[in-house]
Amino acid sequence: MVRVALLSTIEAVARAGGDPRAFLPLAGRMVVQYQLESALAMGCERIACHAVGLPRELVALQHQAEKAGAQFQVIHDNRALSGMVRAADEIVVFADSLVIDQELALAALSNRPGILVFPAEEGVAAGYERIDRDYAWAGVFIAPGSTVERLADLPHDADPVSSLLRIALQSGVRPRPMPAGSLASHNWGLIQSAEDAENFEQHWLGRHARRAPYYAPFLALADRAAIALVAFGPDVARKYGRIFGLSGAMGLAAGLAGWFWSPVAALVLACGAFLAGRVAGSMREIALAGRHQRTESHLTQRGFELFYDILLLLVTLLAAPEAERSAVLLGMASVLLLLRLGRGLPLRKWKILLEDRPFLAAGLAAASFTDDIVIVLQILVLAIVTAMLLDNVRPRLTQT
Repeated sequence: MVRVALLSTIEAVARAGGDPRAFLPLAGRMVVQYQLESALAMGCERIACHAVGLPRELVALQHQAEKAGAQFQVIHDNRALSGMVRAADEIVVFADSLVIDQELALAALSNRPGILVFPAEEGVAAGYERIDRDYAWAGVFIAPGSTVERLADLPHDADPVSSLLRIALQSGVRPRPMPAGSLASHNWGLIQSAEDAENFEQHWLGRHARRAPYYAPFLALADRAAIALVAFGPDVARKYGRIFGLSGAMGLAAGLAGWFWSPVAALVLACGAFLAGRVAGSMREIALAGRHQRTESHLTQRGFELFYDILLLLVTLLAAPEAERSAVLLGMASVLLLLRLGRGLPLRKWKILLEDRPFLAAGLAAASFTDDIVIVLQILVLAIVTAMLLDNVRPRLTQT
């Protein structure tokens, strides 16, 4: 058995000459990209996309599907679908311009044939198609491949999505209600206009984008810069890859600057490398939002964090006077170990400060300029240990 997905890019934005709704950008990706990713997460090995012509957006989508190991074919009528689906297969059908949360869809369908539905009143008010007195179609269903054979009885220009929905209902494919609150929580939505995309994007980013508090100033700046950068076009993966590359280049430049030129400049460059790394990491979080399985390994993130800590240790050591380097090595190693230890403790909200490496690098750059690195490191060790102790003791005092 092979699972085949049917996507659609037919519906246009409601204006004269409007582009397909499925091509609207949403949090760094086209709406139809979310559907392709959902289809792949559901195990679809073949992707059919109902479209007019072959726009460049679909060429990019084809490359993405083929890179993931799936076949991709653009179809222009319903009969073209019959050659892709056999009776023993299953077909997963998506409504045009629908964005879904993969975890929610997989849980609701339980990976077997069924038509996802909302209560009729709630669904119709949100723009979903009523299928009977009680239900409105939620925009996704899985049906046996045999339903595709009945498309041959219909005119060739009949819409394959709507036609397959009716055939599935007549064939006895069961409705599966969506969890209560799915629409209100913006885990699921039909994008019918640029305004819909903008509104959905705000809620989507509100759930999935990192936003460090302003008392961790550099992280707060980086996270908000990442959200702004995501808005510039759909190719987020390439963007954050390039920014990670920029971060690595700045880290290398920091090491060279510390060795051959100026310790202060080295620490400033290290600060920039940390900022770029945080921006790229936040963009990656947004790019992976809503996916059933994260394709990026946590080991990659851990590797970058280790690289940054080694870089900071190195440039701080180079910034220290030769007579004080052993003290700086011990102090900086203590600070970094305490920062990592603190991240694993059940501390309060201020714990985010322990991740603000750019803030630390900027402070060390100022200390290097005034030749006070050793005393600053000693103060940092004392401050971190004191904060951890107070954070641990305060709840006990409250209980007594």
